[in-house]
Amino acid sequence: MSRNSPQPEPPHGYKLTDLGPIPDDWNITPLGQLIDSVEYGSSAKSNTKGAIPVLRMGNLQGGRIDWADLVYTDNTREISTYYLQAGDVLFNRTNTIDLVGKTALYGGERPAIFAGYLIRIKVAAELLDARFLNYILNTPFARRYSAKVVSLAVGQANINGQKLKTYPIPLPPTMEEQRAIADALSDVDGLLGALEKLIVKKRAIKQAAMQQLLTAKTRLPGFTGKWETTRLGDHVRYLTHGVNPRADLTAEGSVRYLHYGDVHAAPGPWLNPERVLMPRLPVEKCSGLDRLESGDLVLVDASEDLVGIGKSVELRNMNGVEAVAGLHTIAARFDKEILADGFKGYLQYIPTFKSHLEKLAAGTKVYATNRSHVSSAELPLPSIQEQSAIAAVLSDMDAELEALERRREKVRQIKLGMMQQLLTGCIRLLKPQVHVAQADGDSKGGKAHSWAFNEAVVIGTLAKHFAKEEFPLGRKRYTKLSYLLHRHAERRAEGYLKKAAGPYNPRTKYGGPERIGLESGYIREHKNGPYTGFVAGDNIAQAEAYFEKWYGPAAIQWLHQFRFKKNDDLEVLTTVDMAAEELRAGGRAVDVPSVKAVIRSHPEWQAKLDRPVFSDANIATAIDASCKLFGASGEPEQ
Repeated sequence: MSRNSPQPEPPHGYKLTDLGPIPDDWNITPLGQLIDSVEYGSSAKSNTKGAIPVLRMGNLQGGRIDWADLVYTDNTREISTYYLQAGDVLFNRTNTIDLVGKTALYGGERPAIFAGYLIRIKVAAELLDARFLNYILNTPFARRYSAKVVSLAVGQANINGQKLKTYPIPLPPTMEEQRAIADALSDVDGLLGALEKLIVKKRAIKQAAMQQLLTAKTRLPGFTGKWETTRLGDHVRYLTHGVNPRADLTAEGSVRYLHYGDVHAAPGPWLNPERVLMPRLPVEKCSGLDRLESGDLVLVDASEDLVGIGKSVELRNMNGVEAVAGLHTIAARFDKEILADGFKGYLQYIPTFKSHLEKLAAGTKVYATNRSHVSSAELPLPSIQEQSAIAAVLSDMDAELEALERRREKVRQIKLGMMQQLLTGCIRLLKPQVHVAQADGDSKGGKAHSWAFNEAVVIGTLAKHFAKEEFPLGRKRYTKLSYLLHRHAERRAEGYLKKAAGPYNPRTKYGGPERIGLESGYIREHKNGPYTGFVAGDNIAQAEAYFEKWYGPAAIQWLHQFRFKKNDDLEVLTTVDMAAEELRAGGRAVDVPSVKAVIRSHPEWQAKLDRPVFSDANIATAIDASCKLFGASGEPEQ
């Protein structure tokens, strides 16, 4: 289609934008209008050890934080300035042209700061969900926009904070729809995360099994005989291989060609031509080359590092398949009376064989291995029967890993499709509204009131019912009460962080609600001796009217059960409830040990367990209270 060709009409209910069709009730909004700030990271020197990790561009992977390959700092000023908060979105501002702009969401997994090549985005929580933004910035259309605004220098690409603010964000009409989209994609991420953890676990189990079975440290049932030392060169015939570069290869033809790069890239110890796309070598160039058979072992003869020395694959299911070994390979056909089919692919994992090849490898930039290196290896080998039994055990593990990796890749593709459909509104997720969140004064023009205004009304109403001149309502107490209100009315309390005093939402102080409440006359600041906080303001009747309209008259009556609860009791209840919700979301049972494990896992919560109020008995009582208040149980979500 030419540039001047007319654009196709969008489907009914959709409108055309620079990002493609989006629903009529969605808008394209510059990112700068939806966030509180963008901040550049620390440029101070980091070290291999220190008090706190410094996240760098390599730690941003697939929209999440990769906690491998960390550097650290002890610099207290840098820690104070660049300390990350859950919900911060990190944007890679400087990198290669293909990687600049990658983004990840910091979820508060562990304390960290961020380095200078990253930008921290703090969203305006009443306008933009941080998870939603993270998914948007990892879409193909965001990558295309990055390519438009990037500045290029020698070997580097850069996108500064001002350009970042111009990114077009397709925005649903409500926060609820943003959250529904983010929830759906987070569920897929949760599945991916679970699969990745399982794959790592299975790989570790297989590695341990190989270390035991391939060295005779552990013997399979029924095998006790001594392993015999065997010189490989006495029992092998080397096959003639091709020396053709990639340029000689084609996509079609009858003869498959096993290039050394394909051996390096093989995920496991064997190669099945039915499952691998192999290049072809024209028949006229195959004259004099031996054809590969099932059980043949093909090793690489060149590697850029020691890790790749000895990398090999054993051929399987070669019946009816014509294939030859290619450039920089060593194709070996061992006597089947000495090495069993299925076992040969695991030779590369035998420490004696691996270290032998590493000692003999020659080269500086590239390490070379040759046939004589392989032939001169002397290895203790089990009987053919035990080799077959070992191979069967390890092959089952490899097959299980391969199936998990295929499933993971399928889920990744599903997620990409979901992102394309959900983040442009092609598929809409209908999320039921808990209550009508609209104030009379804000309804003109059909615009719903903001989160900050909602919380200002909540604080004012709490001050009216839970404060008096002698004892004003402190921030610690109203935060716990508002947490309980949202859990009661909306089934979840968003924006609350794991802080020392329990669940705490810093945006009530810094994001506007307290200021709005003061300016609207819903609350006023008051101090009586050591007690500082808020009491009801002159215009509190308006706040109460809004509160009753949004939450109903029964909500404040429900909260009155906490009127005479001590702050410590509220802290235990809300902390335990927040931990319990995390456990249920992760599919884990809720009990005293599991709740304590969650509390212990977060640095700002650990000290709670040293306080008498967080005794096992009090935690058990809080679990029971949480279940009764919010209809939950100790069983994990299914």
